[in-house]
Amino acid sequence: MIIPSPLITLDYNPAKDVLIVEWPDIQEFSITEVKHSLQDIINTVKFYDVKNLLVDSRKAVIGVSKEEYTTIASGFIKELSGTRIQKVARLESNNKVKEAQVKEISPLITAIAFQNFSDFNEALRWLDS
Repeated sequence: MIIPSPLITLDYNPAKDVLIVEWPDIQEFSITEVKHSLQDIINTVKFYDVKNLLVDSRKAVIGVSKEEYTTIASGFIKELSGTRIQKVARLESNNKVKEAQVKEISPLITAIAFQNFSDFNEALRWLDS
């Protein structure tokens, strides 16, 4: 089921209880638009009581400073931790700089099972286990 959102794709599968999100391109949109998109994710997770989240960040480009990215990501993680999310699977990109930034903030994810994947189907299997 596709859930309308102006900047990102939210695809919820109620049978598997998985919300698939294509991570927003932070370079392409303003910080305000990105924050709004992340709030759309949080609102969807709360409304549908989602337990599993798959974040597809393979195509996303981070065009903000390291500090801005950390602030945005930390806020998102904090809000996500206040929901009933149990697992987050993330599809990695081939961008080494972006992956290094993600690796730095990964320790902030403590209340939720989190794992990076390179394969979409493998990520879904992990979420389903």
